Amino acid sequence: MAERRMVVRKIADLLRAGAALLPEHCPICKSPLLRLRSGEVVCPIHGRVFIVRDEAEYARAELQGVLEELERGIVRRLHGYAQLINKGGEVDRETLHDIILWLEAVERIERILKSRTAPPAGQGEREEARKRGGR
Repeated sequence: MAERRMVVRKIADLLRAGAALLPEHCPICKSPLLRLRSGEVVCPIHGRVFIVRDEAEYARAELQGVLEELERGIVRRLHGYAQLINKGGEVDRETLHDIILWLEAVERIERILKSRTAPPAGQGEREEARKRGGR
């Protein structure tokens, strides 16, 4: 319930700042989308939106949303471990092993997310050459 209130408050803040409520909704969380004065379309939860044209794009956007949500959950769990350590709590071998596994999971998620947003191999170099006047 508190989370819903936060979303409503965020939408109200964006509307007061001049954003316009759109008839479309976020493909990941189904929240209403808003168009900022800059023209950018945002979701009040994710802060950004993927406009999808077909099922393949929808699947990619949904996977990215799931990965980001999974990463947030893992970070919350790691935060709990950090609080335990900072309070001087006893950290056994199993807990240390769990921390390492969660950190590796975050690293893998970030690697996957980065690979999905990076331009195809060689494309970045071709674009740079074109900008400099080369072919």
